[in-house]
Amino acid sequence: MDTIDKNNLKVLRLDNGDILFSEVKVNPKTKDNGYLELNWPMKVLVKMDRDTDATHLALLKWLPFTDETAVPIAARCIISISNLGEEFKPFFLSTVEEAATDNKQSELNRMSRILMEFDENNALLN
Repeated sequence: MDTIDKNNLKVLRLDNGDILFSEVKVNPKTKDNGYLELNWPMKVLVKMDRDTDATHLALLKWLPFTDETAVPIAARCIISISNLGEEFKPFFLSTVEEAATDNKQSELNRMSRILMEFDENNALLN
């Protein structure tokens, strides 16, 4: 797995409503074309457990059906971008580490399990 710069972790809100956690790189090659590079972009899923009054978070690979970990994104698709809060960095980094060791079947199993736990009746899937 490529080394992730912990000081360059961001939370992004996209124009389609998705919230992502990612390392963001300004690549000179793509910058001139209006693109940023997202390293290990993870989509944030949020679920409120009404019984325990607790909020649960899950992260899924933003583009799950690719082997690429660095993904270009058009800057015009980003509504806002900010530094990822310190309390979320370990969660993001451990999720990336787990995803980096997954084979395709494990990745699909994880995605299915999380999506079932965060079903659309009880969760904000962004």
